Amino acid sequence: DQGGYFVINGSEKVIIAQERMSNNHVYAFRKKQPSKFSWVIETRSQVENSTRPTSTLYIQMYQKGGRGAIEGNQIRSTLPYIRTDIPVVIIFRALGYVADRDIIEHVVYDLTDGEMMDLFRPSLEESFVIQRQEVALDFIGRRGSARDVTKDDRIRYASGILQKEVLPHVGTEEHCETKKGFFLGYAVHKLLMCKLGRAEEDDRDHFGKKRLDLAGPLLGGLFRVLFRKLTKDVRKHLQRCLDEGKHFNIGAAIKSNHITDGLKYSLATGNWGDKGSAVKAGVSQVLNRLTYASSLSHLRRCNTPLARTGKQAKPRQLHNTHWGMVCPAETPEGQAVGLVKNLALMAYITTG
Repeated sequence: DQGGYFVINGSEKVIIAQERMSNNHVYAFRKKQPSKFSWVIETRSQVENSTRPTSTLYIQMYQKGGRGAIEGNQIRSTLPYIRTDIPVVIIFRALGYVADRDIIEHVVYDLTDGEMMDLFRPSLEESFVIQRQEVALDFIGRRGSARDVTKDDRIRYASGILQKEVLPHVGTEEHCETKKGFFLGYAVHKLLMCKLGRAEEDDRDHFGKKRLDLAGPLLGGLFRVLFRKLTKDVRKHLQRCLDEGKHFNIGAAIKSNHITDGLKYSLATGNWGDKGSAVKAGVSQVLNRLTYASSLSHLRRCNTPLARTGKQAKPRQLHNTHWGMVCPAETPEGQAVGLVKNLALMAYITTG
């Protein structure tokens, strides 16, 4: 027997690999019309080897003459914890790129490229009134949750968000503004290239842009959720002891079987997550023991977490990039066709 499964309450359980889009990659997508945006850039940013949740940065280009635009083509970005879209030039100024020429050099690259300069001009003109770094930070801070406090607090809040929450994989320590400016410039450059028709939009189904979460990352994420709940319960218990003047007993505060029970519950039912908030279903399944080959096949199965009822054809189709990675024939019939795949015979998954 080759192993690769868990024994939970006497039954053999397999954790099915879960497919997802890769992190820290700049994707450009054309928006389905009607929409006030024509193109959007997405980056799911996550620090390597870290447990922090992903933070997604969106950069959108407005339609020509769209709502709230004078002549359109302005580029704005959605920042985490900020309520409204922020013009991308203001973000550059907040990162310390104050001069227009600096910003253009990071975005357009070639100053003799008139077509791209014309496309970027509306974005520069929109942010013309803000010319200093602290004014740009205050502009961002006003649109956050710290809007009713002093100007210094708003500036501190905005620079904290730019440092910690925006593109954390580039760096979350001090003085990462230069690196973030280059990355942001690259993303906006890609947006302009796509708008001008010099670059293609990204293919969501390209297998090189996919990652598979195996038992390790899935159990790790589950453990993190359960451990966070455990620390929350201990904190509550400690607070109650302080309020009521009781003696704090660590044995009573920590429910020793909380994490074990949580892991067992998810492996037994296949509902991945805490009992109340299980997000994914069918992640763990009873190992198929019909024949030796069927057991091997079940251990090498991977699942795309899309709604089975959807009628999208594209994610189900065989892609050129599946060559050598995914078996072209072994997929179930019916609703799950093409969404449940199997690794090819000689394929193996690297980690990291």
